[in-house]
Amino acid sequence: MLIRFLAEGAASGLNVIAVYVTEILRVTGVDVQLPFPHFTPEGVASVGQWALLALIGYWVLSIVLRLLVGVVRRVFWMLKAGTALWLFGLIVSDVKAGSDTTAVRLAGLVLGCALLGLASYGSEKTIHMEDRLSILEGRVKAVERRKGDE
Repeated sequence: MLIRFLAEGAASGLNVIAVYVTEILRVTGVDVQLPFPHFTPEGVASVGQWALLALIGYWVLSIVLRLLVGVVRRVFWMLKAGTALWLFGLIVSDVKAGSDTTAVRLAGLVLGCALLGLASYGSEKTIHMEDRLSILEGRVKAVERRKGDE
């Protein structure tokens, strides 16, 4: 009953707006005919339901993608750590290499790990910045509501 009431109100409001826009365009010399005769409560309710479905779908999809990205990030971190440990074991267990060669190989491994760490840190920093920005936006909205209440 509430949805029907809201749909009727929205449909009548949209019809009034359509008449005003058509009249304003006609006065300015633009002859416009709307492709539809008028808005119906059933049409407004249908569009509202589809919009709600799209919003819920977007919300669920964003949650699933965030979880998937988190899992993939953890898997890549474990692969990176496992590869680094495996390479470390190979470098240290090579008995034919001299101490200088082993030191250069270990320095290359450390440099590679540091560069991979910096590359992944940049994306994490962006995610943390987005989280902080959304928190600040929420605080600004709360302050605006308090000012509106006073």
